[in-house]
Amino acid sequence: MSLYDENAEVLRELKSRGSELGLPRTIDFSHIFPDQSSAQAFAKASTQAGFAAQVEIVDHDDHPWDVTVSKMMTPTCKNITQAEEQLDVLAQTYGGRSDGWGFFGA
Repeated sequence: MSLYDENAEVLRELKSRGSELGLPRTIDFSHIFPDQSSAQAFAKASTQAGFAAQVEIVDHDDHPWDVTVSKMMTPTCKNITQAEEQLDVLAQTYGGRSDGWGFFGA
């Protein structure tokens, strides 16, 4: 299954639970890193690419640093998939990987 198809499935599930998907909202993309310097470098690069970024330490075995990268957008398959692909390439540059996406609220 492609990333686009996975995102479509998640969005269908969210809609079936009552989420309003037609309005712009802040989408959070989580990425994990093996060390603080990698996480901070990714956060800086993400900010320069137009996202907001927050770095924190979490309880992952081999990748204990989490960077939540956020952007206001309408939650469509196209928007989310494009952002995920862009951020994944950037995260890999710094030794990290994607750890999912989501948003709060209805």
